[in-house]
Amino acid sequence: MRYLYFADICIDTHNQLLYRQGETINLAPKVYDLLVFLCQNSHRVISKDELMEQVWTGTLVTENAISRTLVKVRKALADDPKKPQFIITVPRKGYRMVADFVASDTISNQPEGSVSLNQTDDFNDDEQQTALNKKNQQTRLTAQPSVFNQSRTTKYTILIAVGVIILIAITYGLSIKKNTVLQTKQIKPLTREVGVEQYPAVSPELTQLAYRKDISGKPSYINIENLTSHAKQSITHARGALSKPVWSPTQDKLAFLYKHNSVCMIFWAELSDIKNKDTWQDITECGAQASPHFVFSPDGQYLYFNDRQSASHGYQVFRVNLANKEKDIVNQPITNGLGNYSFDISPDGKRLLMINSEFSPTTRIYTLEIENSTLEQTAQLDYLLRSVLWHHDNETIIHPSPHPAYELWQSDLAGNKLAVVASNTSRVKHLSRINNGKDFSFVSYLLNKDIHFQAIDKNNNLKSIELANSTVMDYLPALANTSNQYAFVSKRSTSAEVYLSTIKAATDNSTENAKQLSHFNNPVKLYDLAFSPNDSQLMVLADNQIYVAKIDEMSMKKLPLDNIAIVAVSWQDENNLLLSTIKNADWTLMAYNISEQKLSSMPVGYQGGLYSAVDSSFYFIADDSSQVMKFSEISAEPQATDLTCQPSIINRKLNLKATTDGLVCQSNAENKEYSHYSFIGQRSQTWQKPAAGNDFDDNKKGMIYAKMKRSVADIMQTTSF
Repeated sequence: MRYLYFADICIDTHNQLLYRQGETINLAPKVYDLLVFLCQNSHRVISKDELMEQVWTGTLVTENAISRTLVKVRKALADDPKKPQFIITVPRKGYRMVADFVASDTISNQPEGSVSLNQTDDFNDDEQQTALNKKNQQTRLTAQPSVFNQSRTTKYTILIAVGVIILIAITYGLSIKKNTVLQTKQIKPLTREVGVEQYPAVSPELTQLAYRKDISGKPSYINIENLTSHAKQSITHARGALSKPVWSPTQDKLAFLYKHNSVCMIFWAELSDIKNKDTWQDITECGAQASPHFVFSPDGQYLYFNDRQSASHGYQVFRVNLANKEKDIVNQPITNGLGNYSFDISPDGKRLLMINSEFSPTTRIYTLEIENSTLEQTAQLDYLLRSVLWHHDNETIIHPSPHPAYELWQSDLAGNKLAVVASNTSRVKHLSRINNGKDFSFVSYLLNKDIHFQAIDKNNNLKSIELANSTVMDYLPALANTSNQYAFVSKRSTSAEVYLSTIKAATDNSTENAKQLSHFNNPVKLYDLAFSPNDSQLMVLADNQIYVAKIDEMSMKKLPLDNIAIVAVSWQDENNLLLSTIKNADWTLMAYNISEQKLSSMPVGYQGGLYSAVDSSFYFIADDSSQVMKFSEISAEPQATDLTCQPSIINRKLNLKATTDGLVCQSNAENKEYSHYSFIGQRSQTWQKPAAGNDFDDNKKGMIYAKMKRSVADIMQTTSF
């Protein structure tokens, strides 16, 4: 069987392509598997359990993966789930394909040339040229009888033309650099434990796996697991969190990151005595606000790592000579914004690969010739690449697909996608290269948060209700100030989008259906939502971008604030926002007038702040002390409060919220304790927050917050078919 047919739809089962009305569609592996399985079992109801067993054999998967993949199948078929022509959902039983697909070994109903014309996205230049040569050769052979009936002049003219075409093809083929395009690989689990495993590293001899293990309420630690016997040893520290293990390529040592409060160190230790903390040797220290990435050079002489001085500085790449501990800085692009936040050294040790971003959600790709320190920019992408690796071929790169990433891609240095290396039902991160010349390890993770509302009912009892949550991430809830409306971010449509809904009553579980407010064209990561004072607008904070939505019109626009840092955004009034940006390498408080599109400075010496309409005052967090200062007027002398907020900014959100009677913030960074400052009593006391971290909002009717329902992260490995 080579093809499956129905009407004007054809599935090429050899190349995982779907042809529909002359259009060619590339099918991701699981989309293809699900579609073919449904086609081969048409008119039979197939349960979710059967789909899991047949399509996702041996893979970490949830029921949500089926729903998400089915959406992609329907999209490929142009099938409307409300008026299905192909796939119907049988309530509480499963799914049924209602069209009869016929198997065939020959293609019969596609327009001539449709395949060759539409596959160019999947061919590299060499393959395109080879296909063109074959087509030309077939055309010449077919036309041979008529050619010999023509005059000698015509014959020679055609032969010369053919020779020229062949010569051009050979010259072109020799002039381009060949890239080995990977075939999509299968994946298999390396860990399947309860909890969260991250930052995998397979030893150079492929016998052991080191990774970070996360347990709630304890510092993270490192497990080293024998891949044959699965025996483990755990490397722990009573106070510090251990993370990011990296194997030395030439010695029986493991490097790892140690962090505790303001201490950040990269250590390494002999594997034979690594559990003894007294044997750990420091390689280099790092900034307290940094989360450095580090790799060994293939010859084992250097450790390359990146570091930043503070949260307002970009990452810079350094290297340490492991013999004498001398540290030098690498030639690299400018380090504003994120700086050079991810990098890798090629397997042959000749080139360093760096990805760089300033403040806009774009990525620049650079290579550095290590021997002569020559730096070259090879690409600029219109989305933020989360991390990057060299492929084993020393020429192409491996990276996650755009956020939220469910695939590993192979691209060339110009940023052109060459192939899907692996497709996963859960999101992917923390890539590493396995020392077998072909494979990679990564983390497959699933996060699911639900949104809850907490209020005092009419009997004066505290009651918590769960709102209309999906089976995936629902987070960043924001309450309207006067109405029962709330906004939140959800990944129910795969990408992160903003939704609106209404709480009908504080003690009633029923909610109106959520309405999608945003429709982002590019992959966008969101950090905060906030209603304007009269609830007519909604502020949406993305990657150094601010969107403002008009609620009544269900429309949204991006504010013209380009290539600047933007965090800690709050409303001053309907036309003005407060935000923090970077000036002189530190966070600086600014105001932005929406109608005039004008950015202006606020008092100097404050990292962020908000305006409270309750007492008509500004409250700003001081740079040096983290103390909250009150301004009754912006030009007046500030008054100190006894509220301290540490840190000032958490995941780009301001660590300070106004309530109906005061202020709330995280007051202790170490134990994440929260404090409430009363406007009336003008004193602070410990505040009992829900288990939501900084992901909550509060008004006079109650509190809305996001709560983690499920967190899973397993380590996977690619394998060949």
